[in-house]
Amino acid sequence: MSTVTVDEAWPATGHPFTVEELGRMPDDGRRYELLDGSLVVSPRPGMPHQVVAGELFHVLRLACPPGIRVVPEPTVQLALDTEFVPDIVVVGEDQINAAKCTSPPML
Repeated sequence: MSTVTVDEAWPATGHPFTVEELGRMPDDGRRYELLDGSLVVSPRPGMPHQVVAGELFHVLRLACPPGIRVVPEPTVQLALDTEFVPDIVVVGEDQINAAKCTSPPML
């Protein structure tokens, strides 16, 4: 599916967004996520935020037992109308082989 403008990707009135439509959003420096079909738009994190996320990743990684992984900025799709890109998640090792995390992460 090709990338389009936000206006072109916007679903018809009364129709909630889907993950498929979310994939068409432009790469314009914003973070697009879905919550129960509602589009959530936020700016990409800045440098101070990324430094803190990196430190948190390191602390979590050191604390994880075998079989548990810390993953930076994964796509977490919980339904056809709900998809997030959190800064960090903690998941079982069995979840890291897929393109997206499709079950709730541990943290």
